[in-house]
Amino acid sequence: MKLTLFLFIAFLISLNLSFAQIRVKTSNSGLNLRSEPTTSSSVLFSLPNETELLYANDWTEGWIKVRYSNSYNMDRSEDEQEFDYTGWVNLSFIETKMFKSSILEPMSWQDETDGCFYGIYGVDGLLGIDNFDEQSTGSKFKVKIKGVAYALTMSEVQDNYFRFDHPQVKIEFFGAETDRGIESVESKGVLRVEYNGQVEYIYAALGGGC
Repeated sequence: MKLTLFLFIAFLISLNLSFAQIRVKTSNSGLNLRSEPTTSSSVLFSLPNETELLYANDWTEGWIKVRYSNSYNMDRSEDEQEFDYTGWVNLSFIETKMFKSSILEPMSWQDETDGCFYGIYGVDGLLGIDNFDEQSTGSKFKVKIKGVAYALTMSEVQDNYFRFDHPQVKIEFFGAETDRGIESVESKGVLRVEYNGQVEYIYAALGGGC
């Protein structure tokens, strides 16, 4: 059962990495497509509102990498000028469920840990955390939902999968190594979150350090 689910998630990841469309939501017609995920980097193009973009297989906190191109458009007329830009856009201006969690709220690792830490990162920030000295099943993992911190218990851990359980919350992570001994490791995958019957999948990463 878990293998089937894992293969489904792997297919979901590959599908989204190759073909995921992202719609830009802006209050004006000038969203900057930037060369790097910072507001100080150079502007490659000014994207009109409601522009359809392709996910370009990378993200970092607060930013995603996208491709804006008509080179793959079979309906493009001969007179239409071809363009193809790849760069970064700020998360606050995009519309997609795979990058934002509607269940988990960002946390601050400084407030939740003492020294070294291990956590799940989303594009919104740190979504869950525990102390990475505890690697065995039975260790605790905190997440925040609607202002309430929940302590989940690790019920399973493998090289590319882990699961935490709570009567109201279940979390599964697919597709990343869980080696907690590598300082500042960040292995990207897909996070499955279930809360009171609500289920969502989001892009996330395992990370830790001292």
